[in-house]
Amino acid sequence: MERKAEAAIAAEKRATELERQLAEIASAKEKAQQEADAANVEAELVKAEVIAVKARADEAERKAKAAIAVAAQLVAADAQAQAEADAAKEAEPKQGDSINDDATGMKLAYVPSGCFMMGSSTDDEGHENDEGPVHKVCVDSFWMGQYEVTQGQWEKVMGANPSKFKKGGNYPVERVSWNDVQDFIKKLNSSTGKSYRLPTEAEWEYACRANSPGKYCGGDDIDALAWHSKNSGDSTHPVGGKQGNGFGLYDMSGNVYEWCADWYGKDYYASSSQSNPVVPNSGSNRVIRGGAWLSPLRFGRAAFRNWSRPDNSEGYLGFRLVLSVKAL
Repeated sequence: MERKAEAAIAAEKRATELERQLAEIASAKEKAQQEADAANVEAELVKAEVIAVKARADEAERKAKAAIAVAAQLVAADAQAQAEADAAKEAEPKQGDSINDDATGMKLAYVPSGCFMMGSSTDDEGHENDEGPVHKVCVDSFWMGQYEVTQGQWEKVMGANPSKFKKGGNYPVERVSWNDVQDFIKKLNSSTGKSYRLPTEAEWEYACRANSPGKYCGGDDIDALAWHSKNSGDSTHPVGGKQGNGFGLYDMSGNVYEWCADWYGKDYYASSSQSNPVVPNSGSNRVIRGGAWLSPLRFGRAAFRNWSRPDNSEGYLGFRLVLSVKAL
């Protein structure tokens, strides 16, 4: 009986040990499963992170390509803009350029924008009271007739020649009033579609001086520049017969007086604006400039101002036209 009891106890111990071992195995298996599950979860997280990183990399690559494309477009746009700017600059008129009016044959010279000191001081020889004070004036660029409008050009537009000195189509038209000139301009603009006009007094003096310190329009040698009372033989002469000034304009001094757009204001210089000044729309007389074939020398001075009634037409009154650069 004792042996049976011992055997039973031993068997119970083995069973207990086996149960313990089985429990340990089950526990180890469960732990291994948990670790495997955790590893799988971590692997899935890593996989998801890899996918996210790849997605971010793909997005970054897409954005980089888009940025490169935009940069290329900007470079191309800049290059095109520069090319257009260069072409526009090349197309801009320059001093020395000229254009022709097909309707009349008038030739116009380019007058670049700029600033100058308008008028004369009391110390200047020949100074008149209405030429002061000397003041700074700036004007925009414009085209200006290289010559005074001729009798032939007037006839092409108006059909008749009002001049006193009918010596040829290349002589300046004269005996035209300011009002007559407005009729001429109206007809010319209607036929050409352009916007010709008379120069302002400021434009006229700027064009006359042509950045030169000379007393007259183009220098100090009045005989080389102008037809005046001492060399004209009491008559007008063909346009362009004398030396031109720095802007390529002829007869700005002498031959015939030239009408300007402005009303005459004796004291206007004291209140003149600096940029593209025009005498206010009031008065009874219009400005004439440059002197004429019958004028004393001092009347041909760049600063000399004169006036006449807008309905006055004499054998010494003529004109030349201008055209704004923006009007082309």
